[in-house]
Amino acid sequence: MSATLSSEKTAAALRRSARVSAELLLVLLMAAVALWLLGRTWPVVWPLIVGLLLTTLTWPFARFLRSRGWRPAPAAALVTVAFLLVGTGILALIAVPVASQSGQLADGVVEGIGRLREWAAGPPLNISDAQITGAFDAAVDRIENSAGSVVTTAVTGVSTVFSGLITAVLALFLMFFFLKDGPR
Repeated sequence: MSATLSSEKTAAALRRSARVSAELLLVLLMAAVALWLLGRTWPVVWPLIVGLLLTTLTWPFARFLRSRGWRPAPAAALVTVAFLLVGTGILALIAVPVASQSGQLADGVVEGIGRLREWAAGPPLNISDAQITGAFDAAVDRIENSAGSVVTTAVTGVSTVFSGLITAVLALFLMFFFLKDGPR
């Protein structure tokens, strides 16, 4: 009897482990499908996520205006425009000093290249100007020969920037409507 009882317990344990394994495989399959769907819909999901994040950051201001008697649409419009102005101001505060120092940066780069050239000409490297000029010419030739890949890279960069701008505009559009509709 103990052999029968033991085999029944073993069979039940095997059935249970098979069921758990099948459920685990099903969960993993569903997770893979969900991730695949997320990857396919990412261009739509990403602006939605950014819009929700921006709404979360700006909702206290919209709620404050609405509690003071503002209608939802004007409150959302004011908060959205104020957010754009603050964001543009922050970018201007960063970009203007960087742009004003671009001349100094270029001079520093030229000076650094000159120092590097002087260092390379001395011991222990003893690299002559002719060797440096030859290496520079070889680099220019390589760039000229790979013009196709440079163009492809430039087009990819422009496409990425354009996609980022569309995402930002869509996220701001969604932010406005999320702010306008509020808790609904």
